[in-house]
Amino acid sequence: MNELSRDELLAEAECRGNAYKFLSVCYRLPDEEWRETMAAARNASIHPRLEELVGTTPPDRDDLRVDYAKLFVGPFEVLAPPYGSVYMEQHGRAMGESTLDVERRYREEGLDIGLDEPADHIVAELEFLYYLVVNEAEALRNDDLETAATYLEKQRSFLESHLGNWIGEFATNVAENATTEFYRTLGRETARFVDGDLNRIREQLERLDG
Repeated sequence: MNELSRDELLAEAECRGNAYKFLSVCYRLPDEEWRETMAAARNASIHPRLEELVGTTPPDRDDLRVDYAKLFVGPFEVLAPPYGSVYMEQHGRAMGESTLDVERRYREEGLDIGLDEPADHIVAELEFLYYLVVNEAEALRNDDLETAATYLEKQRSFLESHLGNWIGEFATNVAENATTEFYRTLGRETARFVDGDLNRIREQLERLDG
């Protein structure tokens, strides 16, 4: 791998990390801090696959909060449950074996995601991928290609076993049940980005193996 290709990989990793971080913020409660982060994202380097989402102007915060509650919180029917286990476990059982595996992966990395939610919440899983991509980028900066490949493999494994496994059904629920354009776009673009990133990771690992 020459210096230019390493620089290209580093730039791509940084862009991908920003994308996962940005998506994780999008699924948080839309409070004032959330709006400031969204505004800053318009001036940041964002992944091309998320440009449509960044360009969507959120409506008034009250409208967003109502839509957020209906989609992800309740108090009655939750239209788009934000937990992987709901989609991966038999009968939609929350906090199943898949959640325990997510917790194990976090512990192996020495992480505390810092949410008052189960480990397989959409925000936590996106934050975890952000962490893995940031470590890939740091290894690339240090010309440590072996460590970079290790973190790329961890991303592939996590996406195949967890987020990439349930993001399609979840995102469809978001897009079909949202009443605001922001959340409809968020659902579509989240699935598109995650699916595309998993394919990119697989291709990159194949090239490294070759």
